[in-house]
Amino acid sequence: MFRKILFPTDFSEGAMRAIQRFEKENTVEVKECIMLHVIDEGIVEELVTGYSLMYQNEKLEVEDIIKRLKDTALKKLEERKERCREMMHAKSVKLRVTVGIPHEEIVKIAEEENVSVILMPSHGRLGFSRELMGSTTIRVLRKTRKPVLVIKTHKGE
Repeated sequence: MFRKILFPTDFSEGAMRAIQRFEKENTVEVKECIMLHVIDEGIVEELVTGYSLMYQNEKLEVEDIIKRLKDTALKKLEERKERCREMMHAKSVKLRVTVGIPHEEIVKIAEEENVSVILMPSHGRLGFSRELMGSTTIRVLRKTRKPVLVIKTHKGE
């Protein structure tokens, strides 16, 4: 049995393929799955750089954008929660949304939650770019002390 799996998702096709492939290969029960979405702080900064469109105050603008992004991400996780539980044969699924640098947040939360394994796709949102493919996964592999199960997800693999 897997005690606790951390499954970071960017809601990409690659993330979905990873969990589908895990379902086909896994024969043991998962006690808990933590579905994590990290809102990239760099994207938030890009959204507000030089703008205070709604509030005339950049801090309030950033807080509002982050709240909206978190609400949207949590809604997406909720929509996928039951399917994830079924596919992973998990007894329970916990949802987490955070803001930061994706690989750093994944490593930090893996430690905080004391997971037994991190399940990651080989290719996520940028999976079709040969230059950037798997950059978050590679960074997690370099930084974490936890086991990482990387599932090949790129078409043709």
